[in-house]
Amino acid sequence: MELRQLKYFVTVAEELNFRSAAERLYMEQPPLSRQIRQLEDELGVELFERSKRGVLLTDAGTAFLDEARLTLAQAERAFSSARKAVEVRRQNITIGFSICAFNRVLPEIIQEFRNNCPDAKVTLREMSSQDQLRALKDEKIDIGFIHPPVELQEVEILTLLCEPIVVALPCNHPLTKQEVISFAALADEPFIICPQHVKPDLYAQIINACQKAGFTPNIVQEASPPEVMLSFVESGMGISLVAAGAETRHKVNVVYRPLDLAPMLEIAAVWRKGEISKVLQNFLSVVKKLATD
Repeated sequence: MELRQLKYFVTVAEELNFRSAAERLYMEQPPLSRQIRQLEDELGVELFERSKRGVLLTDAGTAFLDEARLTLAQAERAFSSARKAVEVRRQNITIGFSICAFNRVLPEIIQEFRNNCPDAKVTLREMSSQDQLRALKDEKIDIGFIHPPVELQEVEILTLLCEPIVVALPCNHPLTKQEVISFAALADEPFIICPQHVKPDLYAQIINACQKAGFTPNIVQEASPPEVMLSFVESGMGISLVAAGAETRHKVNVVYRPLDLAPMLEIAAVWRKGEISKVLQNFLSVVKKLATD
């Protein structure tokens, strides 16, 4: 027994005329008659009394009609639930991010997106840039916020922020007298740095920049978040390398100085090339708008 046979039966029962039922079902009469006969054969009962004047429901047909309608209604509810589940999934977006990206650009983007799409569900997953690229490739996230460079050909990339790394110094530090500081001048300084597992991309940039200048930084303290790191700098424990925007975000009693040949801290949005979902289109419209503001 198939759902379409139940639909055919209910239509004939309501019309009590095979020709009218066939027209309502947009099909020819003979195939409809065959389907009803197959249904009767499977059930082992006559559902209709047929005569030249038309058709009438038998007692078995009358009993079967109520149950057939219930079955079709239940099937429609099942179909509707499945469609709603798909629609809910289409309204979900999973975002990968690094801590730096979250602190700098992501809250504003998410808030604007929620204003535009209040029914969408946002799932956030903190991970390194490389992990985000793998997750994008494996379709485990819809969009990522990473630190370039990006070598994966399968993704689109949009740079959102690009700022130099600066040095944060205690107020009485001798290097505060210099307008621009070279990396080499930091060779003997005690470093306060964010732990590698918290900001692996920034950690790697700092270590690489120091090594290019001919030294490995003397890390005396790892700390997170930036407010704690800069509090250690304020106390005189050491120096720290931070994004230039820290000067406006963190009001502590330290001195910021630019670095000669400073590495740039970039944050970019990345997503898979090709067809994208409606919810991702809406999210990207917010990303692109804020990127141009």
